[in-house]
Amino acid sequence: MTTWSRSGHAMLALLLSLAVASSATVASAQDTDEAMPFTRSELYTYLAGNTQVWDPNGGAYYAEDGTLQTLWDGVRDSGTWSTTKDGELCWHIYNWGELPCEAYYHSAGAVIYAYQGDTGSAPELQEGNTLDYLQAGVEAPDSIEDIDPNFALDLFTPEETHALVSDKTAILDADAFGAVYHAPDFTLTTVWNGVHQTGTWSIDGEGGVCWHVVAWGEEPCRYHFFKDGVLMVLYKELSFRAAEFVEGNTTGGP
Repeated sequence: MTTWSRSGHAMLALLLSLAVASSATVASAQDTDEAMPFTRSELYTYLAGNTQVWDPNGGAYYAEDGTLQTLWDGVRDSGTWSTTKDGELCWHIYNWGELPCEAYYHSAGAVIYAYQGDTGSAPELQEGNTLDYLQAGVEAPDSIEDIDPNFALDLFTPEETHALVSDKTAILDADAFGAVYHAPDFTLTTVWNGVHQTGTWSIDGEGGVCWHVVAWGEEPCRYHFFKDGVLMVLYKELSFRAAEFVEGNTTGGP
């Protein structure tokens, strides 16, 4: 565990001080006396679904369901966030311990914050979850519609996918004996609850394995990648543990 994660107070103070230092303007402590505090609903609307960028090495994404993702020097952490009736933002991250809340204010058309006596311009806010782009050192898209949720996934290349599936059977469901065999000639044999189907398989330009079975209709392709040493699959924009692959045709079909 990194040293900073053991001290939430010190960590948050560091992040906020860096955010202030990187701001074009820094508000003075007396500015809060003349500013209008955010309401709870205003602060939620301001942050929910957005990423705060502290500097090139750090940021936080505030999900609409109250979950929180943070990034600092390549290290990710997670927790929850909440707002108070006094317009304060509170973080709840187990590794960081108990953290003081920080207050947000409207001031002359800008947003400022106050945290443990420090006051400054609020960090840059980007629409959507841009932490993957921040971690990669790549400029995030301007529009949330252009954010690629799979940007950080190291998906298999077409060659890697071919090596993974060719002449192998994917065991989809052991209880229903659901399995799919990928023959080297790109024919496909499937079985589910004893019922066999045949078709073909292919690999698209992005490395996805695609099944073509008339009885199934159009099937989205499946993209494989490793996460923490575990083989995963991306299917219908969801990722989960991939099927087990075994050598040869174990479907019981031709």
